[in-house]
Amino acid sequence: MKISFNWIKELVALPVGVGADDVARRLTLGGLEVESIERAGREVTGVRIAEVRAVRPHPGAEKLRIVRLAVVESGEGDGEGDEVVCGAPNVPGPGGRVAWAAPGATLPGGLKLGRKELRGFDSPGMICSERELGIGDGVDGILILSTDAPVGADLAAFLGIPDDIFEVNVTPNRADALSHAGIAREVAALFGVPWRLPAPGEAALWAGGTGGESVTVEISDAGACPRYQASVIRGLRVGPSPLAVRMRLASCGVRAISNLVDVTNYVMLETGHPLHAFDLDKLQGGIVVRRAAAGEGMRTLDGVDRKLDAADVVIADARGPVALAGVMGGATSEVTATTNNVLLESATFDPRAVRRTAKRLGLHSEASHRFERGVDAVGVPAAGARAAVLMAQLGGGHIVGAPVDRYVAPAPIRKVSLSIATLARIAGFDIPADVAAGKLRGIEIAVEARGDALVATVPTFRPDITIEEDLVEEVMRLVGYDQAPARLPAGGKAPEPNPEDLADRARDVLCAMGLHEVATWAFLPRAALAALGDPQLGEAIAVRNPISSDYELMRTSLIPGLAEAARRNLARGVADVGLFEVGPVVRPVPGDEHHRQLTYASGLLVGRRDGWLKPGEPVDFFDLKNVVVELLNGLGVREPRFAPLMPTGGGGIFHPGVSAQIHEGRVSGEDGPSLGFAGEIHPAVARRFGIEVPVFIFEIHLDPLENSVRIARAVSPPRFPSVTRDISFWIDAPVTAASQRAAMQATGESLLRQISVLEDFRDARFVAPGKKGMLWTLNYRADDRTLTDAEVDAAHARVVAALGNAFPIQIR
Repeated sequence: MKISFNWIKELVALPVGVGADDVARRLTLGGLEVESIERAGREVTGVRIAEVRAVRPHPGAEKLRIVRLAVVESGEGDGEGDEVVCGAPNVPGPGGRVAWAAPGATLPGGLKLGRKELRGFDSPGMICSERELGIGDGVDGILILSTDAPVGADLAAFLGIPDDIFEVNVTPNRADALSHAGIAREVAALFGVPWRLPAPGEAALWAGGTGGESVTVEISDAGACPRYQASVIRGLRVGPSPLAVRMRLASCGVRAISNLVDVTNYVMLETGHPLHAFDLDKLQGGIVVRRAAAGEGMRTLDGVDRKLDAADVVIADARGPVALAGVMGGATSEVTATTNNVLLESATFDPRAVRRTAKRLGLHSEASHRFERGVDAVGVPAAGARAAVLMAQLGGGHIVGAPVDRYVAPAPIRKVSLSIATLARIAGFDIPADVAAGKLRGIEIAVEARGDALVATVPTFRPDITIEEDLVEEVMRLVGYDQAPARLPAGGKAPEPNPEDLADRARDVLCAMGLHEVATWAFLPRAALAALGDPQLGEAIAVRNPISSDYELMRTSLIPGLAEAARRNLARGVADVGLFEVGPVVRPVPGDEHHRQLTYASGLLVGRRDGWLKPGEPVDFFDLKNVVVELLNGLGVREPRFAPLMPTGGGGIFHPGVSAQIHEGRVSGEDGPSLGFAGEIHPAVARRFGIEVPVFIFEIHLDPLENSVRIARAVSPPRFPSVTRDISFWIDAPVTAASQRAAMQATGESLLRQISVLEDFRDARFVAPGKKGMLWTLNYRADDRTLTDAEVDAAHARVVAALGNAFPIQIR
């Protein structure tokens, strides 16, 4: 919502020195976030109010005229003035006041004025229009000022063009803040100063008689329309609004239309009460507020024929609907250039009905935005009176008697009690009762002290205040959340362990490895588990009343869900897939008839490698193994071990020779408990899932690792650079990489920081039988200095020697 700071300054007596930035900061701290501030009109400089002394035709152009201007009153000083070429059709005669941008002046967009030759005549600057000054959309000619405008004065200062426009994010519960009056009330309370709305208007504009002589009002559904007020204004003339009104509307993003329509928008922006003007002469019979009848329709102001719903609230006359209540008026009763008499509507409607109608028809407007959040019924008369007087003033008409006011569902009086002890407990510090009462009274909440509590009478414009905690929030935001002292909670205890901590940590690690998380159904079709070919995983709990055949069994593995997700990606042209899921499975307990819920982490790789090492090559078992090692390292398992996969425990799922059982580590020289398995899915199993390319997958049981997780601690990055050395050699094929790594680490070399295998080469065309080629990269670094080549060479030689002593190798 756009709010004009100039407008706010007219309503609030701000302390001296308080500017737009101060107000924006306090509003934001008070819960009404100012998202941005537009510094409007700052570019308009050097434009002055000039008096027209004479007008004559341009000798070389039929449509141009030469206007002699002066910036001193007639009879004062030099009366000659400057002559400016102007092509506008509405140049006033001598004595008129216009806006002259003389050479050196600047206009919006950074346009700097100078002298320009026009059809052989040297013209200094230009006479400006509203659009050229950035203060409106007027296109009919130049801006003509009133004859009492001070000649020679700076135009920007005279019109108040420089303004700060706030973009305020008003939350849905704060309908009272959707206006300048609502924001002014907040600003006044935050700064502890008074504020006021302009008085409705002059008694001279009220004529005899009563509104009831011209119109009757009936409300047939009190729930749809609690209050409806109709005022009658006669003898009006439609024309443009005064410049000040047009400028105010433009600053808030509203286009000026005519004096009568502009009044309704102006008062809505000022008070927050949407209004609507009907051409009284186009209405037949009285006004009835009711629900739409079956099959009823109407043409709205946008020229569209709308089919109405029985839930829609309409304003109707004797012929039928003439407006959609709170949403849009009807074309049959709209105000036009020939309108002389107006029925002015000020009302409140059911927010739910307005919201449903606006959403169904796609008609969201400034008015519906306010009605959807709730318009205060008690404020209806004041808004109607303010608009009626302004309309009579600007249209030259008179108000016929008192308005017709139907208030069929008065708002109940709401009282909410606030305990001072509760206020202190929630706020976290003591707030004296008189301070709390003063803050509440600042936003027009009546407060009465009763013992150790305050009893607040909540005004009708604050329907969001219903319980004690709402009052605490009001006091706190007005006192200032920043005033609450920072301290630890008293009597607190250590937080309870988070049962999802291990699963969350696994998710973080797998995301960091570049895999994408999926969440699949916890129920599976029977065929999905059968496709795995593992009898143990097929022992699943059957759902007694599944919603479909796709959800027959509770899952015993995450693999079917990941495989289905991979199939969908491959079918849609995504060739490189990296997915993971962390979640529960339900498996039988050995030796028991019951099942148990277990937490597993599972990941899947398909496609090509995207790292720096051989990018574009197909992923293989070692890419999967790297993901598993990084995951287990992140979960506190520093040296996981991989052993040949046995036929049970997943053996039927995987391709022989391209799979492994995962163990936590060595315990007493033997592999620790099994955590899961990893490998390439057997091609026959993959085909049963609809996948024709190699698929690598792992599944790890997380529950046994609850006590293994260690909190990662940040360490400073190395101050000195590292140096790498590679070693390539032939070695007996049965010697595992883990054994080679252990031999190199056994040297205890202090400069050796990292060992990584780059290649395990076994191509029979180039490798002798029983041998394999290994390529390792070794990283050396010191914490206190930059290593020299000699130091690195010596350390590397010791590591290579230790490897050669442990195994027969041949450097290649």
